Amino acid sequence: MANLENPIQSKSVGSDAEGTHRLSSSISIESASASAEPSPILEGVFAISKPTTKTTPQILLDIQTIFATSTTFTPLLQLERRKRAEQEAHQPSGQKLKDEERDGRFFKLGHGGTLDPLASGVLIVGIGRGTKHLSSYLSSTKTYETVVLFGIATSTYDIQGEEVERKSAEHITAELVRRKISENFTGTFRQVPPVYSGLKVDGVKAVEYARLGKELPRDLVDREVCVDACEMLEFMPPNTHEFCYPAAKEGERTVVEAMPAARIRLTVSSGFYVRSFAHDLGVACGSVATMASLHRLRQGGFFTPDLFSTSSSLNEDDQQETVEAATAASNSTQFVPAIPYADITSSEETWAPQIRSALTTWMAQNPARDPNARGPGRKGRDKEVKRQRFRGEWLAETKRERVLQQGGKSKGKLSRKKNGNMEEGDK
Repeated sequence: MANLENPIQSKSVGSDAEGTHRLSSSISIESASASAEPSPILEGVFAISKPTTKTTPQILLDIQTIFATSTTFTPLLQLERRKRAEQEAHQPSGQKLKDEERDGRFFKLGHGGTLDPLASGVLIVGIGRGTKHLSSYLSSTKTYETVVLFGIATSTYDIQGEEVERKSAEHITAELVRRKISENFTGTFRQVPPVYSGLKVDGVKAVEYARLGKELPRDLVDREVCVDACEMLEFMPPNTHEFCYPAAKEGERTVVEAMPAARIRLTVSSGFYVRSFAHDLGVACGSVATMASLHRLRQGGFFTPDLFSTSSSLNEDDQQETVEAATAASNSTQFVPAIPYADITSSEETWAPQIRSALTTWMAQNPARDPNARGPGRKGRDKEVKRQRFRGEWLAETKRERVLQQGGKSKGKLSRKKNGNMEEGDK
């Protein structure tokens, strides 16, 4: 009997030991998973440095694909998919939501002001909750650096358009350009937007009329703009620069190159068109002009390192102040550097720390609203502050005034007395 019980007893002991080992292993795994913090959901506003080889819609689609395949934005992607699944569950039978992921749109993504294909520089991007804050960046001031090429005018007011006019520019000098800038393009003035723009006329963008060869139903109305600073950094006489109009014939290229150009830096308000500025500057100088290049150095609190590049026209004291300003901006939370687009298209190890730093700072400054939080209620409100339910020039004090403010002689049964009159002091 002892010989028969020993194998069973040894087996049970082994089973207990194995069970204890499995239990301890499971406990260690659970404790390890509990100790590991979940990855935070990153959303907010950041900026990238757009190259001239990409358009704004192309960059946004590229960012969608890059972020969707990364581990940094996996929690946000899971949250977006849960929201879409909930919306799909509440759809009526026979109706389905559009599959956004099939079109390459995985996140809520938008920009805070588009850039022309020719332009480069700061492009503000909002992702997730940050898309609701992009409108504030549209009204912010911007700093541009542009090159104006004199002697040629194009349909789009830049070198990518069709040539419409050539005019002599031999008389244009650096002194003339500086004088016309100070006289006509500083402070507040009115500017006519270019035809090739996104402004709508009768519900259709003006650029669509131009591409179809149709005339606008009416001319674009000039708008008030403000130029806080306008400085000519460099004047380039003919045959001293590489900016030229890409003429169809090679023989014309040398003629176009033999034209003066000026590099100008502007700090402008919202609604300002640099292409219109280049066109108007050429007319003010007694010739014609077009925009040869454009770089957005700053928008709001986002900037590129070129913003603090020293100019040859600055003296030593101004250059030292520029270097100090660049150092202070790089160490300040109010100024955020734009992430180069080359870093975004490289490995995640390159762009993830920069994106995480920018979004973490934004989320700390813009905390999410607690969905379970409730207002103070009627009892918790300040009794001294009177509530105004309807907008108007005056605040209703009595019941009669409140009825009149709503646009009627009486409203409801409570506003009528048995004798048909309302007391003056009834509230």
